[in-house]
Amino acid sequence: MARFNGDEDDVNALRLKLKNALGDGYEVEAHKEVSALVGYVKEVFDLVVFYHEDAICGIECQPDLLIISSVFQFRESYISRFQRVGLRYGIIYYGNDQKIYFWVKGKYGFEEFDFNDMVIAIKGNQECGKRPTTDDIVKEFGEFIPEGLNDKKDDISRLFADNIEYDEKSASMWLNRKAEDDLFRLLLQGKGNEYENVCGSKHVCRYTTLNSLFNTMKDGNHVMCSITCMNDKGETSYADKYVGYESFAISSKSIEENNECFILSFCDKEPDDLTMWRLYGNDGKGVCLEYDVNCSKIDEEEFFLAPVSYGESMKEHPSLDLIKRIRLWNKCGWRFELKRWYIWKHFFKSYLFKDENEVRLLFVWNEDNCDTVEWIMDSTNSIVSRICKFPIDNDRLPLTLTRVIIGPKCPEQASHVDQFNYMNRQLKIVPDTFLKPAVISSKIEDYR
Repeated sequence: MARFNGDEDDVNALRLKLKNALGDGYEVEAHKEVSALVGYVKEVFDLVVFYHEDAICGIECQPDLLIISSVFQFRESYISRFQRVGLRYGIIYYGNDQKIYFWVKGKYGFEEFDFNDMVIAIKGNQECGKRPTTDDIVKEFGEFIPEGLNDKKDDISRLFADNIEYDEKSASMWLNRKAEDDLFRLLLQGKGNEYENVCGSKHVCRYTTLNSLFNTMKDGNHVMCSITCMNDKGETSYADKYVGYESFAISSKSIEENNECFILSFCDKEPDDLTMWRLYGNDGKGVCLEYDVNCSKIDEEEFFLAPVSYGESMKEHPSLDLIKRIRLWNKCGWRFELKRWYIWKHFFKSYLFKDENEVRLLFVWNEDNCDTVEWIMDSTNSIVSRICKFPIDNDRLPLTLTRVIIGPKCPEQASHVDQFNYMNRQLKIVPDTFLKPAVISSKIEDYR
């Protein structure tokens, strides 16, 4: 971690001055941790410059040039830190002397710059020439498509052929909203057209604890957790790190998005599955909740439902390989943006979890929503997090709880079935008939 020796007023003044000078597409944030994609090496810098969510420049602030200017090793240590986390640019700023020393990736020393030169250097990636034609983009992006996506090559190329929008001022281009959503749907299909299978089956299940079922029935609410209180922290950054540009940091915009995206995870397998009981059903002592999904409510404005895409190895994830190549593409200073990445990135996971067959329901909250959002102290990680509550009788959520299975290793299983059925008949949470009771026992008898 960096030792901050500068004056906080100098840091804030430089941050605001840089932010105003850099303009649209750039953010400048104080005291941010940057990590390397390989090895997860971490460094903290006094200021970090982001360009469209990519951490591109680290800035270290010192009070006085005279104190340390003669120490060659001191500046070398800064270069080492910039290199370790893969930053494109690095700066040492001496507040009292108003001196700026600028480093560029691949060089072995600093150059003295004035403020305007520093801004021009950081914005070097925006100096653009003639805009590439649509034909050029379709041809180049067609060459980007990994072998594992060959069956989708024509469909992907058609999306780029007809739906690109441009902004000359920022030298950026992107797919229109519908086309980008269509692109991600293609990438989530895999080889078995899983995306269509999920919306076709309209039936998923969720393994959780006995206490979770109790709270759901007692309070009459479905609860969705924000990204920040997911139990596996690696899930929140896997896709970002995979497609990143050598360095990675969380900006305030990322934090806001994480607190406004809520997720429920399900399994696209037959209910009462032994493996899923072991992984997520509290080792067979929990419950399996069965849901019908109303796909007409998956509007891809607020609600998104899709199967999770898993990689094929630690270094091979064809769908993300394509995204990575698109994000790193640069021609004549032009770059391609994925404006819906902040949503769809939550549907990609490491191949290590491929046995889960996970399906995710994602809800994007905004201040116009009337849904109840509360703050909690997350029990898993003791992190302050947000949850969103949907009353079970609320017809906004595209889920209907249809049946509950009590786990095969649940103590006093038969008593739990009787008690929850009685509770349910009083509260009328789950559909219940004589022939199809709301709560039943697992049929697995030889779970050890």
